[in-house]
Amino acid sequence: MKRFKIIPILLAALFSYGVSIAQQSYSITGPVEMKVSGTSTIHDWDMVSNEGISGQAQMTLENGKLSKIQSLSLSVNVKGLKSGKSSMDKNAYAALNADKHEKINFQLTEIMSISDSEVKAKGKLTISGNEQLVTLTAPYQISGNQIKFNGKHEITFTQFSLEPPTAVFGTIKTGDELTVSFQTTFSQKN
Repeated sequence: MKRFKIIPILLAALFSYGVSIAQQSYSITGPVEMKVSGTSTIHDWDMVSNEGISGQAQMTLENGKLSKIQSLSLSVNVKGLKSGKSSMDKNAYAALNADKHEKINFQLTEIMSISDSEVKAKGKLTISGNEQLVTLTAPYQISGNQIKFNGKHEITFTQFSLEPPTAVFGTIKTGDELTVSFQTTFSQKN
């Protein structure tokens, strides 16, 4: 009779242990890069950030494969984006209202699909206080306790109720279309 009482306890303990190791907490560690690319009446341009990027996630790996993403958030300091030209940076920060809205944020809302190499998801992208629902496709790689995501997404200034920046009294104009590219590495928290 004692054996029958012990078996359910052992099964419950084993099941609880399996669930707790399957879902893990992750946070962004290096290497990481966020790039915003666009056009102007003079030349194409890029603004890149390798710092001021943070993120958290709850993800499940089964047999070394990503099977579920319960939550994921990402935050980028606007003034961490740099073009290498201080006057362009200043105009971009003004257009993005960086003094009032210091961060660009992404919050996962739905996983549409997960394959062995790619995630398709929906989330809320917030730029300058304006939130839009976006759909992203992000290839990924698993290496030990790290998951590396990369991808790109097309947006517009006007989609986020922003005026594309101008310079030299409006003679240089930035195009409305932007490409946001990202490379992030999420590492398992201990």
